Amino acid sequence: MSLKARAQEKVERAGISNYSFDHDVLVLCGVRYTLAACDCGEPECDGVRLEKDAAAAASRILQ
Repeated sequence: MSLKARAQEKVERAGISNYSFDHDVLVLCGVRYTLAACDCGEPECDGVRLEKDAAAAASRILQ
């Protein structure tokens, strides 16, 4: 399963329906998250980690 598919499943499992993807970047309420593989080893881990996209945040600050 791809990271994008895992992220979509994670978001929908949380009950969030207002989201989109811009290529492989998850967008929730205007906040962009890059997708990364998670290898923490926790039994409940779904294998995907969402990280705030620092580049997008920096460009908003500069505007």
